[in-house]
Amino acid sequence: MVSLSMDQLLRKVVFTKFFTNGWGPEHQLLQFIKFRRVLGNRLECASRVKDDTPIIIEKVQNRSDHTITSGHFLSPIVHIAEGILPKESENCHFELITPKQWPSSSRQPVCIHLAGTGDHGTLWRRQQLAYPLLKKGIGSIIVENPFYGVRKPPGQLRSGLLHVNDLFVLGGTLTVESLVLLRHCERLGYGPLGVSGISLGGHNAALAGLMWHKPLVIVPCLNGLSGASIFTQGVLARACKWSKLEEDLQSYRLRGIQHLAAHLMQQVDGVQLRSETGFEYDDSANPHSNISVPAHFEIPSHLHNPDIAQLRQSFGDSFDFMRWLMDEVSHLQRMQVPVSGSRIINVLAKDDEYIPRYPGQLSDIWNDCETRYTSGGHVSSCILKLDEFRKAISDAFDSFDGS
Repeated sequence: MVSLSMDQLLRKVVFTKFFTNGWGPEHQLLQFIKFRRVLGNRLECASRVKDDTPIIIEKVQNRSDHTITSGHFLSPIVHIAEGILPKESENCHFELITPKQWPSSSRQPVCIHLAGTGDHGTLWRRQQLAYPLLKKGIGSIIVENPFYGVRKPPGQLRSGLLHVNDLFVLGGTLTVESLVLLRHCERLGYGPLGVSGISLGGHNAALAGLMWHKPLVIVPCLNGLSGASIFTQGVLARACKWSKLEEDLQSYRLRGIQHLAAHLMQQVDGVQLRSETGFEYDDSANPHSNISVPAHFEIPSHLHNPDIAQLRQSFGDSFDFMRWLMDEVSHLQRMQVPVSGSRIINVLAKDDEYIPRYPGQLSDIWNDCETRYTSGGHVSSCILKLDEFRKAISDAFDSFDGS
């Protein structure tokens, strides 16, 4: 009998499909590739986000030992990349949770918590992260992901993003929205400030953290350097609608969209085409392949799933394009590093099958990044190791001096 890990078992019983409508409208995909130039530059990104973004406070709840302030604001992405975000996602909704009694008048720490896949609303992060951190004197901001909860567009089932491009837009949107919230915290006198997240939220926390212009607490958990391995090697590869992606890819090829996308990449940061068409993926030509991988970060061979190998045989072109596109758009090594003096703790799972073996981890590309490991896989860590994530956040704030 073949035993299934918790990561594999959850994928078997959860039937949500990703990217059922393909890669996304080509004009939006190309628009985001252009926008990535903004995300890759801290100063330019900050200049696109207005200092006076109006924040609407909807409700203030005074509890015995804390206050919950709910609000929203128009996402800066609406003006930066017009039309790229669904109307339903244009307003960023957040919840600010602060203690009635801070550790001191000069120290009022607040951490932004970005959502992982499937984390709709604010309840889970409020109960599992914000309230326990209150006991440590740390306030929290819980942000609703675009494409999630009250920001979910029609036609999307649960967390199953309709297009590959939606994933890029989600991350880029949260990056600029986090800048608005960090500035809001500064105006209120809070600090030190931090950003954290688990899984998808961990990757987005890393993106948001490196865009801030001052030292920051950054605690990404269960994240990868890029989405490439997640959707071509991890268990989520089986959740993608590969037949639709392959169909779309043929249409892109006929209209020259692939070549145009590669041309835009070259304009953004001088990326060299890997082949005449630009999308035959070759690990030897991968600019990140020279990063060493610690042996303890590899997935054990007995956990490798033959189903993914079969998918790759059937949809090889789409697998190659997915790896190319994810690496070019989302790889953290293509971005700037966080400001010197930031306190960074990266928490990873040793047997993570959602975030599989990848060439490198944050500590390989970010100086002064401490790496911690939980035993078990992705799902078991999300359920059973929350205390280790909370401890990493608390430790990071405790040891942060901002110098």
